[in-house]
Amino acid sequence: MILVTGATGCIGRAVVERLVSSGHQVKCLFHWGREHLCPRRVVITGGDVRNEDSIYEAITDGGACDTVVHLAYIRRETKEDTFDEVNIAGTRNVISAMKRANIKRLIVVGCLGAESRSPYPLQRSLGKAEEIVRASGLNFTVLKSAVVYGEGDWLTSWLAGIATDFPFVMPLPHSGATKLQPIWVGDVAACVERCLSTRSTFRQVVPIGGPQALSLSDIAQITTQAMKRRRRIVRVPSALTKQVVAFLKRCRNALTELEMDALAYNRTTEIGGVHRVFGFAPAKMASKLDYLDPNREPPPLPVRFRSRAQHASA
Repeated sequence: MILVTGATGCIGRAVVERLVSSGHQVKCLFHWGREHLCPRRVVITGGDVRNEDSIYEAITDGGACDTVVHLAYIRRETKEDTFDEVNIAGTRNVISAMKRANIKRLIVVGCLGAESRSPYPLQRSLGKAEEIVRASGLNFTVLKSAVVYGEGDWLTSWLAGIATDFPFVMPLPHSGATKLQPIWVGDVAACVERCLSTRSTFRQVVPIGGPQALSLSDIAQITTQAMKRRRRIVRVPSALTKQVVAFLKRCRNALTELEMDALAYNRTTEIGGVHRVFGFAPAKMASKLDYLDPNREPPPLPVRFRSRAQHASA
């Protein structure tokens, strides 16, 4: 059985669906007291990566797990959830719980640009988490992913918010020139699933990305075409990042100044790397944006997973 943390996020949902459809038994760690879309045909257990005991219980109760896919991290800090507590300490807790349960196989999805000395807090926290994984002594794989797109992602959700809330124009920071290599969430899930049997990924950091290196302006145009909206791209220089943030702050899924500033650097890897390691060609972005179609059916309603206190009293 495979335990998946972060099973309700954009990547987590796709990974769970892929593993289940491939015939694997899957257990999902759901955060206490949060609303989630409930996956099908899985075992659901409550917990929190900030609580090592709850992870240990999730691994061992109701059938022991032999693999953990750790996807639980946050992109934005709050007073309740910090990068140190969730991204860094959470990873350490997962590893400690695995060692207590004598589980050796760990698969993590990180991101390109995640380095412990990064000037950006999110990338720095993920870089430190990656270092913890590499020093764990476990049979790990870190998939160091290019920017991921799919329903509930941050990139196309942000661009779609601008296109929805502003008519006629789409202002982009850093002149829209930043090079990214978007990879479809379904292809990330396929890479995770193939890591289970691809021995060349054992104890390795494996960069993955889509089949095209696209500028931010290219991605914006592809996104608006999928939404059936026409917008004129306005290329705003990096020196005016603060002004762009202020102008776009009322948009749904707006980025913070720090997040928009982090878009200044390119995030690409080897074109064809996924095919070389995993044996398949990832999809082009324009072919996988049907979730942005304004005529699509609405998603199902979320289900609230009980709080820890309610769970204990049941």
